[in-house]
Formats: sequence, structure tokens, C-alpha cells
Amino acid sequence: MTPLKLKLAFVLAFAPFASAQDTPPADAPLIIAEVGTPAAPSTAEAHAKSKARARVRLSQVKVASEYRYVTDGAPINRSLEETIRILREVRTDLISLGWGRIAPIPDKCSDLPPERRRLCETRGYSYEHMRNAVARLKTEMPQVLFGSGLSAEFLNPECWNELTGKTLSKDETWTMALDPRKWGLPMSKNEFQTKVAVSHSWAKKDQPYDPRKEMPFYFPDQTDPAYQELFLSWAKKQIDCGVDLILIDIDTKQARMLTAMTGDANHKAVEDSFKGAAKNVDEIHKYGFSKGKYTYVMSWATVTLLESPHRPHDLDAVMTTLSTKEISEMKIDETKWEAYIARIRKKLGDIPIFVMFDQGPDNRPLETFTQTLNKTQRQDLLRMADAFFQKRGVTFIYPIHGGMMAGEGRLKVRSYGKFNWYDSLAPEFETYGTIKELARKKTEGGKP
Repeated sequence: MTPLKLKLAFVLAFAPFASAQDTPPADAPLIIAEVGTPAAPSTAEAHAKSKARARVRLSQVKVASEYRYVTDGAPINRSLEETIRILREVRTDLISLGWGRIAPIPDKCSDLPPERRRLCETRGYSYEHMRNAVARLKTEMPQVLFGSGLSAEFLNPECWNELTGKTLSKDETWTMALDPRKWGLPMSKNEFQTKVAVSHSWAKKDQPYDPRKEMPFYFPDQTDPAYQELFLSWAKKQIDCGVDLILIDIDTKQARMLTAMTGDANHKAVEDSFKGAAKNVDEIHKYGFSKGKYTYVMSWATVTLLESPHRPHDLDAVMTTLSTKEISEMKIDETKWEAYIARIRKKLGDIPIFVMFDQGPDNRPLETFTQTLNKTQRQDLLRMADAFFQKRGVTFIYPIHGGMMAGEGRLKVRSYGKFNWYDSLAPEFETYGTIKELARKKTEGGKP
């Protein structure tokens, strides 16, 4: 097996999708028509109208359900038909993270070596699975919006352009890894990438480490044209498969790290990083338009984004999360959230705000929700959060399925006694009934 296929097999088996912690289209040009001849709308005008209509639709979402991923039901004998029934039963308007990319995705499982096809089929991790699932969902639920995710933090050392199929070696992707010296900063690429590796516990501080050879993921440079092309190939492929909304994960981390390094939020390295992230958003919108649809782009409402002196990305919505403290104490900090929501509105305008349980291996909110609270507390927290955010015009995303609950060393409660991912119908959690109750009240006009 080639090193690239070995790498893909490893990530398919073990890597969860990571989760966190700008220009609008130009004004329409003046069109001068002959007397008596109606002026045809410009492309910019048509796009502006499409955007306005699409954003109204997104603002009208009442029920957002996280189902991560819609194709992975085989281990619990849950068919796609059953998944659709669950999503319909809670009256879902938006499926959040119904799909996501962290590992390279084959177009079909049959593209992989025979010994790896079974795992691919079990996980439903191919574009063929995605295309078929989204098509079926939209047949059964024609008004639903299907959301997916892309990480701006992780670059697979060996991967491929998922539009063209061109494979990339470590030597090629290493050129896309962030190098602070690009802006004359006193830190080498090796030093920076090693620092990232230590922060993820892939390497030990002050121990010999070769990031080019040893990192499971490089930290990419969002200003690098080759990386931008690669990243956008992943986004475009998802759009081709029917995705309506893409959550870009951690796209302000580069700016945050370079701000910390330079001590200057106005430094060119920081400014360029924001421009690179904004360009990705604009290009996703542009590609959606080229396909005759509007593709929403969402990212996290980070402090870096809200406090930046630079023009923000042209985002359609933002994501945020309850804190582990709020979950463990069963008390939402009203003062904090009032101020936070106000900051989002001031910086980004009146765009939709969504709240989820952030997840990952290192003490994230989903871990607290699943590993610390008991069944009754989980149900009570869902009711509390839904009412709290509904009163403030914010959408709390119902956690139905998926998401890594905890690092293996801290995992105490597993779904169905064996899986390190959450499922609301698992006997260990039994939150699905509460979610159905909340969705019914919300869609039938019940007060929060």
C-alpha cells in the first residue's frame, strides 16, 4: 500500500472532525440602457438579491439539529431512512454538520485498496455516500438546509485535490505550511509547526521533533495560493454534492497566533491572514452562485474576529458554544451572553447566531454534557439552553447524533456501551424525547 493510502486509512479510522475553539460582492455597476429598453440586472445585482433572499431564509430557521454524520449509521444498524425519520420527527430546518472533512475523502469506497473498503463503507465516508444521502434527504425534506464542515486548521501531509484528483506529497503540502519568516518574523517554519504540534500533544516540549516528517497535520498558511486552491477544492466538492452551508472551523486561528507573536493586531501578517480567510468565504459564495444556488458560510464568533481592526469576513452566520462551566454548574451566565451577543451584532450586524456543544478530545463542552451530567440534568440543561437562547433571538442547536465525547483516558460513558461518540437515542443518554418536545413547542408557537 502506498504511504498516502496508509495515511488515509489511519485518519479514517481514528481522526474525528475537529471543532473550535470580506469583502461583500462589489456594488453593481451603473447600467445605461437605450431609451425604452429595460436594463438587464448585472451579475452583482442578481447575486445581491439572491444573497438577501437566502439570508432571510436562514434567519427563519427554527429547528437546527446536529447530526454528525448522516451516513455513519451502520455500527448501530441505523439506516439512512431511519436517520431521515429522526430528523423529520424533530421538524429540522437545518442539519448542522451533517458531513465534514478532516481526512481525505475518496469519491467512492471502491477507489480504496480492498482491505480498507469495508471501513469506508461502515463509516459512509465517500463522496458517493454523501451525494446519495443529501439527494435522498432533499427528496424527503425538500425545505431542509444541509450543513457541512471544513477545518482551516489541519492540512493532511498527504492528500489530494478533491475536484481534480491530483495527489499531493508531503514535500508539496509542506510548502503550504505556515512559515512566520514570510513576514520577516523571528521564528522558523520548523519552530512554528513544532509549537503547534506541542499544543496538540503530538510532540513533547523541548524534545527533538521533525514536523515535516512527524506531524499528522500541518498548520496551513491561509495566504498561500496553492493551499487556497486545495482548500477550495474541498469546499467546491461538497457544494457539488448538495451542501447548502459550510462551517469553516477555526479560520481566525492563524490571525490570533500571529497577533500574539507580533503583539500588533495591525501587523501585515495579521492583516494578510484575515484577507486570506475572507477570500475563502468569498470564493465559496462565488462558486455557489456559479452553480445556481446560494451557499452559506459560517464560522466561529471568536474574540479574534470580534476584536479585530480589520474588515470581517462576509459571513452569513456565526457559531458559538456553551462553556464547560455553564454546563457543569447548570447555570447560563446571562451577563456574559448579553454582552457577547451585543458584540457580535455590533461587529457583524444582525446575522443568525447558533449555539452548539463544542467537542473534541480535550475537555470540551460535549464531554461535560455527556460525562459529568446525569440523565435528568442533561434533559434539564437542554430545556434551559433552548429557552434562554430563544428569548435572545439565538438558535440553540439540538444535539441529536455525533461528536467525539472525550479523550479515551477520560471517557466514562459510551454510547451503546462502546462508542466514543454521542447519540441522543442511546440508552446511556436518552435526550431524544426532550429534543422532540422542545422542537414541537418551538414549531407550534409555544413560548420558550
